[in-house]
Amino acid sequence: MATATFWDPLGILNAFLGTPANEGSHINGIQRGALTDGSNDPRPRPKRLYFGGPSLLPDDYVRPPPEHPVVFSGQVEGRQLHVRNFYRHFACYQPSALNDNVVDSLETLGEYKRPAWYSSMLASAAPTLVEHEVEYEREHIDDGDGGVVCLDWANPKQHDETTPIVLVFPGLAGHSGKDYIRSTVRKVIDSLGWRACVMNWRGFNSPLESTKVFRPDCISDMETAISTVGFRFPVASLYGVGFSAGSNQLVKYLGKHGSFSRLCAAVSVCNGFEYSSHLNRLEASSMGKGFYSRGMTFLHQEYLRKHGEELQKKVPGFNLQKALNASSHSDLDEALVKSLYGFDDVNDYYQAVASRPYIPKVEVPLLCLQAADDPLFTEGEEAVKCHQTLPIAELHDNKNIIYFETEFGSHLNFVESNRQDGVIRSDFSFCDRTVEAFFRTVKDESPKRIMFYASCFVLGFLFNLKPLFSLLDPLTPSLCFPPPCLTLAESTTTREVMVKQGVAITLTTIEVVMQHPRKRHPRTLRAAAAAATAPPPQVTAALSAQVLLSSSHSVEALKRAAVP
Repeated sequence: MATATFWDPLGILNAFLGTPANEGSHINGIQRGALTDGSNDPRPRPKRLYFGGPSLLPDDYVRPPPEHPVVFSGQVEGRQLHVRNFYRHFACYQPSALNDNVVDSLETLGEYKRPAWYSSMLASAAPTLVEHEVEYEREHIDDGDGGVVCLDWANPKQHDETTPIVLVFPGLAGHSGKDYIRSTVRKVIDSLGWRACVMNWRGFNSPLESTKVFRPDCISDMETAISTVGFRFPVASLYGVGFSAGSNQLVKYLGKHGSFSRLCAAVSVCNGFEYSSHLNRLEASSMGKGFYSRGMTFLHQEYLRKHGEELQKKVPGFNLQKALNASSHSDLDEALVKSLYGFDDVNDYYQAVASRPYIPKVEVPLLCLQAADDPLFTEGEEAVKCHQTLPIAELHDNKNIIYFETEFGSHLNFVESNRQDGVIRSDFSFCDRTVEAFFRTVKDESPKRIMFYASCFVLGFLFNLKPLFSLLDPLTPSLCFPPPCLTLAESTTTREVMVKQGVAITLTTIEVVMQHPRKRHPRTLRAAAAAATAPPPQVTAALSAQVLLSSSHSVEALKRAAVP
């Protein structure tokens, strides 16, 4: 620190508060390092304070890095996990080039600016976030069973077929109108310039046209939304953000589809990864059962209050009054699991909800954002942090997952002020800033996967190979074939977009591979499809060659269809 004499109050103030101005910054309307006529000034200029006084700090002065407290040492059941602590946050992950870059970007977010009025209970229950205005365009997707899946689109001013898309999956009883959803959507549009697509759960801000209701254990609606968006925009990078129940389903989707996941990367926010243990802990305390569990139950009953009478007429054995009289979420489960969900036992349902078994199968970059003071996972036990109740060791063991825990945030809130212990709310939450930083870092990893998805799309569209792919793997049809809601005109338009992007079949490689009959084995196709990280031409050629050998189309017909 620079010294100052006692009769120099400006120097004393500068020694404690002075910060050198960055090169190229503007002070008093004149850019440092440049003359008014635009030419560079070779003469060194003295560093000055923001209010114009001279700085006493030396030119080569560099502020020392902050000393971060150790929030989590990484010791879990006798194991030492790789942990990085910063600003009372910590990240638990396996070191790699991509993971290190992601954590570096998370560290640049700085500290959590907690408002002076913050409390975990207040943040989880009250609408404390800034209410952002978002204009949505509603789209109804026919699920093929008489029901619809509602998507709400929010677009930046400039976008095209290649603009990345972030699919947002709300929490329990959530929809596109929730404060935390609109805040994230606005951040995606304004800061990233990407498109946002929010999936509304059935019966919540969306119609309920069949007896199929929102089920925390079922990801069919999520699969329909992702496959539909992916088919319509085959050359756009798709990303996912899930909140609470939506994040649990998102992890199940990523684990189920593995390398065939249409999403290039995803963020899981406030995910419990298993249901029964957290519900039992929550309802074991009077506060947890009387406040949090009761509040969740009331939110979940929203679609029953609107559509319950119609469901009672169509679903045998469904007792509407029992479901509406439930005062805890466990009581509500008892009323819904056997009749509406189709399970014989509640415990079987709880096991089906859990995304924990899918953690080792995730094959794309996944950031798990949690708040240490999340009451849904810590209520009922003293001095318990979120990472002490979650399977953090299993998350660490997957090289594609980063567990990131903040000191504050409550459940789905992450409200911040404009300064530490301030009163005025910041425009965006800490969660919004985290989502932006993560996607900015991983976006360069998307093109490799996009070429693979595009290859699958071309093959599925050009040839009637759905039976073949169905025999090989139950995951591939959703990648290669359009959902039933898409019309032929829409499919033709999408195909034209694909041709414009240069995604065509490598005919010369096909002709060469045709000389090797042993490569006709279906395992060859699966191995080629799994090589998502291989250079795009090799993936396209290998897939196309095997499809040709397995189909009834002639070489000449294939050439006519594939050549732009």
